[in-house]
Amino acid sequence: MRQAIARAPASAWTMGVVSLIPFYVSAALYCYGPAGVRDQAFFGLIGWSTAMLSYLGGVRAGLEIDSHIRPRLWSVALAMLSPVAALALLFGAVTDRLTGVQQVSGFMTAFLLMWLWDTRAADGPAWRPRYRTVITAGAAVALAFALEQAMSL
Repeated sequence: MRQAIARAPASAWTMGVVSLIPFYVSAALYCYGPAGVRDQAFFGLIGWSTAMLSYLGGVRAGLEIDSHIRPRLWSVALAMLSPVAALALLFGAVTDRLTGVQQVSGFMTAFLLMWLWDTRAADGPAWRPRYRTVITAGAAVALAFALEQAMSL
């Protein structure tokens, strides 16, 4: 049973906050940086989003494998859709088949879906739902700034 006030370890908070820095640096450069840097900053944001969404899928699959004697195939397969979706969005950036709005909103949607799954799942440490809420909100805010910029271009 989860404890309502379980606290995440300081190391998890440190790494979680550090993982948000590339979101904000890339989004800030994309929104407010010099014109010559904006395209690279956007690609950096998409690349970092790809890495983080893939990481979250791996964590979700690892929690499933660690929490069950016989891991549920559907759960592991669904977790591995996360990096597939991330790579598809990255591929859309590389090939110009998706607009910036589609890419950023795709990542926002994927992060929010992972958050929903993570906060409702019974496996994992008791502190994970609150932690994931804060970290996902942090990433979503940075992506929202980039989405607003992409919509205005």
